[in-house]
Amino acid sequence: MGGPYPGLMEKWRDQFGGKTQVKVEVSGGMGDFTNKLTAAFAGGTPPDLYRYLQENIPLPAAVERNMLKKLDDLIKRDKVDLSDFRKDSIVLYQWKGSQLALPRDYGLQLIYYNTEVFAKAGVQPIPTDWADKTWTFDKFLETCQAVMRGGAQYGLILNRGWRPWASWVYSNGGAVVKKDAEGLATEFAIAEKPAIDALQFLQDLMYKHKVAPTPEEETALGDQLPLIQSGKVAMRFGNPGDNSAYKPTGMPYDVGVFPLGPSGTKRGTGGGGTGWAIAGPTKQPEEAWAFMQLITSKEGQLGEVAIGQTTPSRVSVASSPEYLAGPPKGTKAFGDGQDYVVRDPVHSKWPDAQRDAVTKILNEQLWTGKVPAAQVAKDVKERGDALLKG
Repeated sequence: MGGPYPGLMEKWRDQFGGKTQVKVEVSGGMGDFTNKLTAAFAGGTPPDLYRYLQENIPLPAAVERNMLKKLDDLIKRDKVDLSDFRKDSIVLYQWKGSQLALPRDYGLQLIYYNTEVFAKAGVQPIPTDWADKTWTFDKFLETCQAVMRGGAQYGLILNRGWRPWASWVYSNGGAVVKKDAEGLATEFAIAEKPAIDALQFLQDLMYKHKVAPTPEEETALGDQLPLIQSGKVAMRFGNPGDNSAYKPTGMPYDVGVFPLGPSGTKRGTGGGGTGWAIAGPTKQPEEAWAFMQLITSKEGQLGEVAIGQTTPSRVSVASSPEYLAGPPKGTKAFGDGQDYVVRDPVHSKWPDAQRDAVTKILNEQLWTGKVPAAQVAKDVKERGDALLKG
């Protein structure tokens, strides 16, 4: 975690050291974090406390590698009240009856857009109500076309990241994987019609309707934030943490919810955020636990809010004046959208399947426009199922 985050970590370090006289070493802005973390565990020198990303190391795999200390006895002993955390954010770090981490944040996906571009084109603002039924895939396309008639070069930059594109699938009533009773991914569901239709819609935005640049065109355009700021592009999808980049620009912008697909009855957004975990083999469990309580406290999360680096997992922080202070005007959509989060697939082989089946095939076939979504989805399922079962 870079930017202003290392400074906040140093503040936590000093605060904790002043109260406990315990020396804490912090590291932030580390590149290639996941590989360095797994190497540290393999070498027997893991950090006592670390930021845990389930999308990179799923719970089953982390448990197998003894990366996560069970917290249940510590929570019970110290009578730690977890009721201020969103229940789903707590459940995110539970496995086979044990609490293995505490939530840092609970992120989601939504739309950032230049309000001046919308006003110039005579387009209505994007709804901020996640239950709205009028903001549909078709309406989204009409909006893209309208802002381009109003002078924008493109309606949107298509965020091809895993959670953003999966949100289109979820919002069309689809799923990426099927799950068993324990929540484990069993096979891919991406080749079913709602998912295929959502993926085809995304491809069509670039190659049929031409309201979004292709990957090659996007590269030629350069940095994305200046494109939104200048009005050359009207919209971009991102998470609430992205607001820390928009806020200082002074540009006229707001946020809105994902559009609802023709097969969808309720929106879904990829997300779940990250957690704080204590290493299974730590030799300083009490000190690590005390520090974890500090940084997951309400005050700790408000510190993250102050530097614009979080989507709070604590209800009191997500609804606080500090978090809801604009810009943008529609900040309430940040917290409200947490009710629509769809967690990442849970399977020890998911990172392999995501990398070698999902991302690889979408990059080679869907985003290049070379292969229609139905065949892309079939190929992803065939390769992905083999990886999950292997």
